[in-house]
Amino acid sequence: MRWRTRSRRRSRRSRARAFPRPTSPASRRRCARTTIRASSCRSIAPTRSRSPSSSPAARTPSTRSRRSSRPSPRPICGASPRPTSRWRTARSWTASRLRRPRRQRRSRRREVKKAILFGLAVVVAFGAPPLGAAEKKPLPKDLPPFGEDKPLPVPSIAQSKLPNGLTVWVVARPGFPRAAAVLVVRGGSAADPKDAEGISELLADTLKEGTALRTSRQIAEELQAVGGDLGSEAAADAIYVTVNGLGSGAPKLLEVLADVARSAAFPAAEVELAKSNALQGLMARESTPEFLGQKALGKAIYGDHPYHITAPSKETLSAATPALLKQEHARRFRPERALLVVVGNVDSAAVSTAVTRFFGPWKGTGEAPAATPASPGASARRLLVVSRPGSVQSLILMGRPSATVTDPDYFPLLVANTICAGSFGSRLVENIREDKGYTYSPRGGVAAREKGGLLTVRADVRNEVTAAALLEMFYEFDRMGATPPSEEEMSRAKRYQAGLYLLRNQIQGAVARTLATNWVNGLPPEALGEFVIRVNAVTPEQVRAAGRSFYPSATQTVVVVGDEAKVKAELAQFGAAATDQP
Repeated sequence: MRWRTRSRRRSRRSRARAFPRPTSPASRRRCARTTIRASSCRSIAPTRSRSPSSSPAARTPSTRSRRSSRPSPRPICGASPRPTSRWRTARSWTASRLRRPRRQRRSRRREVKKAILFGLAVVVAFGAPPLGAAEKKPLPKDLPPFGEDKPLPVPSIAQSKLPNGLTVWVVARPGFPRAAAVLVVRGGSAADPKDAEGISELLADTLKEGTALRTSRQIAEELQAVGGDLGSEAAADAIYVTVNGLGSGAPKLLEVLADVARSAAFPAAEVELAKSNALQGLMARESTPEFLGQKALGKAIYGDHPYHITAPSKETLSAATPALLKQEHARRFRPERALLVVVGNVDSAAVSTAVTRFFGPWKGTGEAPAATPASPGASARRLLVVSRPGSVQSLILMGRPSATVTDPDYFPLLVANTICAGSFGSRLVENIREDKGYTYSPRGGVAAREKGGLLTVRADVRNEVTAAALLEMFYEFDRMGATPPSEEEMSRAKRYQAGLYLLRNQIQGAVARTLATNWVNGLPPEALGEFVIRVNAVTPEQVRAAGRSFYPSATQTVVVVGDEAKVKAELAQFGAAATDQP
């Protein structure tokens, strides 16, 4: 009935729009006369009989549905009756579907419910078929062994030094028509003043915002003309300024790079904008457990050593001025403390000419930063809880100082980290992810720094399994020094590190950055092609020795970021835990 009512309303509205009702008395009289004529015509029409007739002609009208046997709609305003056979047939057919017996519809619904219940009963009784129930084809046997690992192909490196003390390395790599140049200067966050810790990050952000000769817009337009761009970054031991573009535009790339290094202007408007953006970014970072944990771990491991700096403070950003940035730029950007690396499809002679022209007049001013002191060694186990009320999970960060890249233990430590937690197939992943399901993606890493590395492992776990996950992490750390790794673990770890290194150094800019980082850490240019060789030379006993030196759980500093009320009591089994308020 509801469908019929709606259909009638729609039909009336459509007829009213097509034939508006008359408004004048004369129009109403004409409409009435037309209606009377139509009624008289219907009265003399043959009537239909409900009883069946023998003749086909008589049976034709009776085959219509009950709805179609009603009188035609009354004509409006003298209009001739419109044909209604087509739409009446459609409405009649739809109505007949809706008038199916309720008993039949209910019966069909009962049958569907029975089929669903039967299927569920079968699944409960016999179990659902596994996802891989289909027949699996057996893997082919006697597969050929892996191919021999190849070192990174390194062309000859042209080394030179300008009279002002700038070291220059040029690596010609023909084939791909791109070039990249990296200028690295000693003096990163470790060289920040005590009253302006983290200022190096703001210095790197504003370095490319204008010089004495070019605005930031002019810098961007000149580089875009040769398909290039400019970037800068502050690390712990150095500041990197990178430029890349077409190899044919290498002279222009070097010209802009030299202008930024020699005469950065730090416009007041650009500095204020960078400060505002940095303050907003700092607020966003302080809301994440990752940032809170890294900050607390750095302070716990390094104390007052400059390596503890994670980010600039609000006080540092608020007090920064263009004058302070110019002062820090003059202290750090000195040619005798810098290296220029050019890699790509370039002519070495043309590059040397451009370097002499644009970097030759560069002179250092001001007092150079002091040398970074040696990193502190490991201490006894420390446990720190960073309170984050309402957190439904905990971030576990564990670490300690480690070897530098020039230390003989560095490459064994790199392989040991890959076996323990540095890859997706590591022991820690198999333990607390695949076996116990405590976390999704635990991972570890080794940070290389000039005065001392850093070994870290992290995992995000639920509050109720925080202590259990930390216990398993201690177990895996102690196991690294107890038994040597298997041959399969050694093979996987070596191939992972070698393949990752080769993939990272495919493009020109990556090769230039690797060379610059090696120089900062005290490695010669030849070390670029020796990485794979030195990784493959690591033995299981060397990995075990690295485990005894760097992985004992009793020497780790542990930071847990989470709800203190829910996790601190369970952590008491590992020792007294201090509380840190972010």
